[in-house]
Amino acid sequence: MARIIILIAALIATIYLWAWLKSRYQQQGRPFAIKASLVACALLLVGLAAIGKVHWLGALLASGLAGLRFLLPIVFKSLPLFAPFLKRASAEQANANSNPNTGNNSDMTKNEAFAVLGLDSSATEEDIVMAHRRLIQKLHPDTGGNEYLATQLNLAKDVLLND
Repeated sequence: MARIIILIAALIATIYLWAWLKSRYQQQGRPFAIKASLVACALLLVGLAAIGKVHWLGALLASGLAGLRFLLPIVFKSLPLFAPFLKRASAEQANANSNPNTGNNSDMTKNEAFAVLGLDSSATEEDIVMAHRRLIQKLHPDTGGNEYLATQLNLAKDVLLND
């Protein structure tokens, strides 16, 4: 008897919902139909997840994709608000690309270069190359070293060998 009452209540609710959807569709047209079908799909997925027919993550993902239909216009309208931040970030990126950590020869003196390589000022070109090779093998980023230190080693070698 309880099942029959629930079935009749569900039937009445379905008829009422159908009439309401039909009238709203006639008033608002296609955009309402799209929104209503996305909401219906999301509710169906939530219902299927509730009874165990669909994994809850699948239902959440599919409902989230349906929700993107509503969120994307809001995000696109908000983009002009973020324009100053995006411009500043792209300018900083361009500045970083045009002036990398490598620096130039004027950033490091000869005495600093000798200190970085662990040499004294009487070192020969061969000593400089050997010290650089020995240190870069230990400090190169590919061998677990540090990019900054490897850059400093390369800069020190360039300063000493280019003068």
